[in-house]
Amino acid sequence: MSDAATITPEARLAIALAEWRAHAAEIATAYDEQDYASVRVLEEHEIGFLNDVADAADALMVGQVAVTIHVEDSYATGEEFARRMTVAVPVPADGQDNDDWAQEHLLRFSGQGPAFAHLEALYEVTVTDCDARPELIGVTASAQG
Repeated sequence: MSDAATITPEARLAIALAEWRAHAAEIATAYDEQDYASVRVLEEHEIGFLNDVADAADALMVGQVAVTIHVEDSYATGEEFARRMTVAVPVPADGQDNDDWAQEHLLRFSGQGPAFAHLEALYEVTVTDCDARPELIGVTASAQG
């Protein structure tokens, strides 16, 4: 059995961000000290830190797609709520109907929480933007409950 630690994608991102922030602090100090030769060298190295952050973020997004959604919640009391948000959700499976995918993965972003849980409501979530999967734009999930 190996004692090698497993690093989760979340931890990998946290580590990469911490290292980048420490490096950014070094750049800020060099600027404050007007040591522009060091600033130039540090900024050249910053690309490597940013690549580490990007790689770690990519690992978190495996099997996920970022979509911008418009959420509308309409309650029996007459109260209505609308918001726009960008979220990461699982990529539709090969051959999966986009409407079925939306029902399965988008409705969790609807609702106003426990204070409204006992009220009858209509929920609607529509994909308004998705660069990676433009065929998802306009797909809508709705529910009543």
